[in-house]
Amino acid sequence: MKALEETQLRRPSRLRIVDDVYQSLEEAILTRQVQPGSRLVETAIAEQLNVSRTTVREAFLMLKRQGLVASEPRRGTFVTRLSRADALDLGYTRALLEAYAVTVGYEHLDDALINDLEQLLDEMSDCDLPTEFPRLVTIDLEFHARLVRLAGMPRLFELWSSLSGQIGALYIRGVEEMHWQTDDLVALHRKLLNAIRSGPDHGQLAIIQHYVREDGSRSSAGIAARDLLNVVTERMAAEPSKSDDAAEQ
Repeated sequence: MKALEETQLRRPSRLRIVDDVYQSLEEAILTRQVQPGSRLVETAIAEQLNVSRTTVREAFLMLKRQGLVASEPRRGTFVTRLSRADALDLGYTRALLEAYAVTVGYEHLDDALINDLEQLLDEMSDCDLPTEFPRLVTIDLEFHARLVRLAGMPRLFELWSSLSGQIGALYIRGVEEMHWQTDDLVALHRKLLNAIRSGPDHGQLAIIQHYVREDGSRSSAGIAARDLLNVVTERMAAEPSKSDDAAEQ
């Protein structure tokens, strides 16, 4: 395993130095130049990038919020490996939010958006792993963000966005566990897009399966997630809107 001291980090260049240090470290982690489990030595990074230790600590905090590193008392800061339980929890939450957004916003899905999503998949197919892993994650986030925006619900989008930082860690786990390649990831998203085009019910189930792989122990969990989504959707559809209440008054 290559140590961090042996990895040539990209030197910071932007005005806000902590952002550049963060991006340099994020890039090294996402491209797996620094492997999960590796210790990040604050003094070594500060020396290599010619920045203060305070700046490095701030960058660590940003990485921690993204789920990419974790601090252990008296041991230091390490690149995290997302646990199976955490990966499943993240998958469930995103699946429920995205499936709901597609269900209630399906009428806004038009040819222009479909073309935009197809274009994003073309861009994704051009990503060369592992060097362009950060770019692939960015494209993935934009693809799913377009789906969530269908609902036209700012708070829903804000809640979904709060989970976006951990997608890099989720991808790292997928690459390690399932040996994903670019073609595999494009195929997964193209399958999802085709299902969504077939109708809201197909899209709803496809989104849940996209995040919660049906591999035996988790197949029943995928069904449970869809059942929960149906209950929430039906209840919200049955509730009168605020505008209706105002009209009655």
